[in-house]
Amino acid sequence: MQLTFFLFVGAVAAKNLTKNILNPDIENFIWEVLTDWNSPGGQNVDGSWNVEKKGYGVAKADGSNITEDTLFALGSNSKASLLISNETLSPRISWKTKIASILTRMGIVASSQSTIIDLMSHRTGLPGHDLFYHKNQNRSSLISKIKYLRPSAEFREIFQYSNPSYTILSYIPEVLLKIPFARYVKEHIFDPLGLNSTTYSGDVASETGNLADGFGREGINISKNIFRSGTPRALPYWNMIGGEDGDVISGAGGVISSAKDMVLLLQGKNPLTDEQVIPMEVIQKAASGTIVVIGDT
Repeated sequence: MQLTFFLFVGAVAAKNLTKNILNPDIENFIWEVLTDWNSPGGQNVDGSWNVEKKGYGVAKADGSNITEDTLFALGSNSKASLLISNETLSPRISWKTKIASILTRMGIVASSQSTIIDLMSHRTGLPGHDLFYHKNQNRSSLISKIKYLRPSAEFREIFQYSNPSYTILSYIPEVLLKIPFARYVKEHIFDPLGLNSTTYSGDVASETGNLADGFGREGINISKNIFRSGTPRALPYWNMIGGEDGDVISGAGGVISSAKDMVLLLQGKNPLTDEQVIPMEVIQKAASGTIVVIGDT
């Protein structure tokens, strides 16, 4: 069985643009991509803040259409919420705060010099180790074992995508403030911004009736042709935890959200109160490059 992809297409326009971004040419392009990839659908958001939102394709096995309210699992795009939330912690910490100064007894990363920005930019020397996760463990138990994971590069030598680093980072609110990471983000980021549909909980998302199904394709040989249509099959959401406290994977990939809510997160401002919940300098820092990723030559 081969998973299909939900397509998120972003269109950027000049601030003074009056014409619609989601014009027939753009929409034809979106439908062509969905067809080429045999994807059931996705959402599109114009990033100029002259906001346009629209869903394309099928959200559920029952044929329900995708709308701006359809909820998708954001996967590793969830890491942006962690970047933002850690910068807004009180007591204040900075991008350069050393992890060892917060988690003093765990010996959890390759170097005692590792800072928050080192973990966020995947440059500690620790590789993926994704089979290390077990959803029934709590963060404290899991993190205590990270010191036994073998690095595969020197500290700050290369970029290596590492979800365990984000599990470490998501433990910071629990250590400093005695509050689970997912609940901290909800109370300090999601709720103040008015992200009424965004959650870390599969149960909460499912109860809205807007959570998109995952889809797989049965009867295809992915080594020969990954784009064959096969027989579509609906898949249950992979991490159906209950409540708003999250779990060990929340920091690395737990957010469930919609196009409507993502517009507000990207702006960092509540449109009703005009409160700038996420400081612009934090958004700029999170969007800035830190390490060069060297590809195959």
